[in-house]
Amino acid sequence: MACRSLKEILTGSELDHILKESKPGCELVDYDIQPAAQGLIGFLGDHLKVALGVERKESREKIQLFIKTVPMYNKPKADFIKENCFYKKEALIYKIIDEMDETDGNNRWSPKSLIHNDRVLAMLDLSVDGYKSLPVLEYFDRKHVLVGTSAIARFHAAYANYVTKKSTELFEYNIMDDYQLLTTESVFKKCPILYAAAKLSSTFIKEFLKVSDVYPNNLEETVYDVFVKGSESLRERPDTLNVLLHRDLWTNNIMFKYSGEVPIRAILVDYQCVRYGPPAFDLMIFLYLTTSRSFRDLYEKEVFNHYFTVFTNNLNEPTRKRLQKYNYDLEAFLNLCEEARQFALVEALTIFPFVLMDPNTAQVTFDDPTTFSDLIEGDRSAPVMALARRSIQYRKWQLEVCEEFVKQYVNLKDT
Repeated sequence: MACRSLKEILTGSELDHILKESKPGCELVDYDIQPAAQGLIGFLGDHLKVALGVERKESREKIQLFIKTVPMYNKPKADFIKENCFYKKEALIYKIIDEMDETDGNNRWSPKSLIHNDRVLAMLDLSVDGYKSLPVLEYFDRKHVLVGTSAIARFHAAYANYVTKKSTELFEYNIMDDYQLLTTESVFKKCPILYAAAKLSSTFIKEFLKVSDVYPNNLEETVYDVFVKGSESLRERPDTLNVLLHRDLWTNNIMFKYSGEVPIRAILVDYQCVRYGPPAFDLMIFLYLTTSRSFRDLYEKEVFNHYFTVFTNNLNEPTRKRLQKYNYDLEAFLNLCEEARQFALVEALTIFPFVLMDPNTAQVTFDDPTTFSDLIEGDRSAPVMALARRSIQYRKWQLEVCEEFVKQYVNLKDT
C-alpha cells in the first residue's frame, strides 16, 4: 500500500470534527500514518492506523485512529466497492447505531464512528483500549463464542427496540421502506461472483474431499444451484421477526477485550455487508465462520439458548409485547436456525478462500489491480488451490465445511 497524506484521507471539516469529538480545544501539530497491519486484513478498502499529535495549552497528546478508505491505487476494487454501496451501507448502519444510543458501558457491542460516509470510516483505535481479534486460522473456543454471541444478541435486541421506538400502535416501522440500499448484495445472488465461488468449491471438493471415487460431470452446476438456493433463503420474512444483520461475522470483524486471558466483551466491526432478515442467520454465519464442526456438534444447542436468553433479556417491555404477534419464541428461533444453516455453509465456502489466507498472500493475490476483476468474477482456483496444497490449516478449515455441504446438499448416490 502506497503512503498517503492526511489530506488524501480526511477533508479539513472531517479532521476538525474528529478533533472536536476526541480532544476539544486541541490543535493538530503532527501526524503519522501506517498500514493497519502487514498485508491485507480486509478486502473492501485500505486499512490504516493514524496517530494525530495534538497540543492544548502546551500539553501534548495523541489521538489514535483506525481509518478505512476506498482504495486510491486499485481502481477496479474502488469501482467494485462503489457499485455495491459498501461504504454507503456502513455509513447508514453507524447513523442508525447513533440513533439507537445503546452502545455505552457494559452493553457496548459496536464502536462509535467519528466519520462515516461513502468513501471513509474513522473511529478511535480499539486496540488502544485493549481489544484485539484472534488469528484467522484459530477456531473460537467456548468462552469466545459465548461472548461473541452475547454481542450479536444485544445488537439484534437494540435494533428490535429501535423499531418499537419508531412504530405506533397502528404502524410498525420497516426500515426497508426507507433504505432499499439494504437489499444490495454483490455476492449472494445469482451472479458471476457466486458462480466463480461454486466453481472453486467444486474444484476443491474433487481434489481434497475423498467421499466419492467419481464425481458427477455436472458437480459445478449442482454446487451453484445449491449456492443460489441458499443465498435466496436470506431475505425479509413477513411472518417473523426481522432485524439488521451484520452478515459478515468472520474472525477479523469481531474484537475481544480480556480480563487476563479470559474474554469478557466483544465488539462487532465492519458493517459493509449488512442485510435485513431473521436474526438466526447472523448467529449461524458466526458459528460457521469461526468454529469447528466438532465444536458445533458439542455446543450448538448451548449457544442457541445463550443467544436467545441474552436477546430476550435486552428487549424492553414494549418490544416484548410487539413481538408477541409473531409468536417469536425459542422454538421459532431454533427452526429459523436450521433454515439458516444452508446459507451459513454457502457463505463459509464462498469467503473462506479469501479470509483464511495469511495477510501477505492475500495482498499479493487479491490486491493487484490488473487481476482483481478476474479473480472476483472469474477463475480464482490457481492461487487458492496452490495455498491449500501447502497449508494444512488453510485446507482443513475449508474441508470441514465442504464435507458437511456435500453430505447435506449434494447427492452422490448415482455417481
